[in-house]
Amino acid sequence: MKNAVFFTSGKGNQYLYSPYRNQLRLCHPLIIHLFSLEQKGTKLSRWLSAIRKSGSVTIQDVGTFSSSEVAYQLDKYRFLKRNGFLKPSRNINIEGRLKGSDVKKNISTVRQVIFEVTEDCNLNCTYCTYSKFYINKERHDSYLSFENVRHTLTELISRRTPSPSNNLIISFYGGEPLKNFKFIKSVVEFTNSYPRDQISFTYSLSSNGLLLKKYIGFLVEHNFDLSVSLDGDEVANSFRVLKNNKPSFDITTKNLDYVRTHYPEYFEKSISFLTVLHNRNSFKSVHEFFQERYSKVPQMADVNPINLNPLHEKEFHEKLQSKPISPQEEKETIKQMENVHPKVREMSRLTEYYSGFVFKNYLEVISSKRGKVSSKKFIPTATCTPFSIRAYFSADGTILPCEHISPFHGIGTYSDNQLVLDPTGMAKLYNTYYDKISRFCSKCYFIDNCQECLFNAGVETDHPSCSFYIRESGFRKYLMNHYSNIENDYPFYRKTTQTAFYEG
Repeated sequence: MKNAVFFTSGKGNQYLYSPYRNQLRLCHPLIIHLFSLEQKGTKLSRWLSAIRKSGSVTIQDVGTFSSSEVAYQLDKYRFLKRNGFLKPSRNINIEGRLKGSDVKKNISTVRQVIFEVTEDCNLNCTYCTYSKFYINKERHDSYLSFENVRHTLTELISRRTPSPSNNLIISFYGGEPLKNFKFIKSVVEFTNSYPRDQISFTYSLSSNGLLLKKYIGFLVEHNFDLSVSLDGDEVANSFRVLKNNKPSFDITTKNLDYVRTHYPEYFEKSISFLTVLHNRNSFKSVHEFFQERYSKVPQMADVNPINLNPLHEKEFHEKLQSKPISPQEEKETIKQMENVHPKVREMSRLTEYYSGFVFKNYLEVISSKRGKVSSKKFIPTATCTPFSIRAYFSADGTILPCEHISPFHGIGTYSDNQLVLDPTGMAKLYNTYYDKISRFCSKCYFIDNCQECLFNAGVETDHPSCSFYIRESGFRKYLMNHYSNIENDYPFYRKTTQTAFYEG
């Protein structure tokens, strides 16, 4: 059950969020007081009669009001009540479950397959998930050969419906994938043998850039989308070191400069950057570096706090985690980065999900069901179902839901002559996880705006927990903080939301 939520912004303005109507609106303080009185069992018509006799009423922490003003606000209160604005909303039905047939369909329409080309890497990054800071499997520096995946690729392609619009993204991951360039070349040559009127392929690769100059010609020729890992300037990038612990910054940036000089169109269109945020960089410094040097905005993410080794957890927080910044610096950073900054993106999400005035199509505008919970059964959390978007094929023959998930969560295996996928077994495994986490979801005010993957919640244990879980008090604080930011600089908010919702 989600109750109507009243909150006060930093400037003292009061608001009502109605979960039943899914709308946010300004609210007179008397509305809140009337709601409180009725919740306590007060008969509002008698209460108003008493005020009319005295001519006015003073309410502590609210104000002094004439009887006519009270009567007017009571009419408004009754209007809101009649139209469901104060009505609790029952939770979204999260009894939905995954079926084997759903997974089977996903396998035949998967958008992206990712191959861990090799576990080997020419860097020794301090924050690598194979470092001492994480609980992980032992690394064997395995290399894939094309014969390892020929059968798997053939099988996955054969399950798809031939069509000119049938596109499969094939991504290469590591380690450092360019250390196994032979494999990448073989996969591209194999897939290019398929008729284009039956299937097309898009290629992408994540790289540290150290071997970029050597292989850039092939990547350009086959129009690879290339993501390069770089954390900013030389100091910011100092956790990314070579095997001999020497800096990698100069080698990476020289290779990038070479590509920019010799293939400027490709550099502009097809190269993006991945940045890890830690205590030697910040949103602001990273944004400034990439704007000044490459005229690009990187994709930024905090250093991974999941699956930490308890023996080194304290050192991780002291040595690697980002330091908090001052409110003034954050304000300047938000102004500079606009829609790229996560707080601005979250503000746009708030508008989209809770304002009640963002519609995805015209049917939503006229639908009588707008803001009401349907009888549809939803699956808990924002977790991608197996193969619904991508699948990750590790170098050791394990299939994982994606590249961000621990190797302990395998959903299949593959080898040079066999692809082992059990759609029914996958569905049962996920449903077991849903059952474990649903007790949080059923009470969470973010249930209809969840951004959490259940694999971050420890669902493999007997006591999972969700960092995204929020109850009424936390939701009230969330609304209060964001609406305070909106009120403090409404022109900026209006500009950024227009860009977010009306781009193009």
